Amino acid sequence: MNKSKLLIAMLLGASLTACATTATESSMASTYDIDGFKTEIEDGRLWVFEAGSEDLAFFKEHGEPAKQFTSIGTGPNGMTVKAASQEALDKYLAAMSGGSEFDIQGFKTKIEDGRLWVFEAGSEDLAFFEQHGEPAKQFTSIGTGPNGMTVKAASQEALDKYLSSYKK
Repeated sequence: MNKSKLLIAMLLGASLTACATTATESSMASTYDIDGFKTEIEDGRLWVFEAGSEDLAFFKEHGEPAKQFTSIGTGPNGMTVKAASQEALDKYLAAMSGGSEFDIQGFKTKIEDGRLWVFEAGSEDLAFFEQHGEPAKQFTSIGTGPNGMTVKAASQEALDKYLSSYKK
């Protein structure tokens, strides 16, 4: 009989702990909401959704979607950020940073597909990117940017200048 009571007490304690963790994670999520986006924390990862989206409704009703996009360590406090679409993920990261968190003197940055594009301010490459998207010729440095992001540029020279300036 005592073993049964002990087992019930252990199960009750585990259930209360799980409920407390869920409540804490949910209450923390609202601190990461920004204009146009709602967030949820699950397993220590920040899920982002455009406010009022079908993806948010699905997540609340069913949990994680089968198709998900991840940006490791690029969220607030170095959190991993997840979304149901790459577009929502990129929009959130850009909105979170105000579009200029990674800009430094002489450089403008853009986040696309979870990667940081760098351009010399006022350059033809920046104008081309804003008008047409990614250039055919690209230079990449994997995991060497801010928050471990992959950094891309239209020239090796711009990439090297940005990385050496950002790390100072």
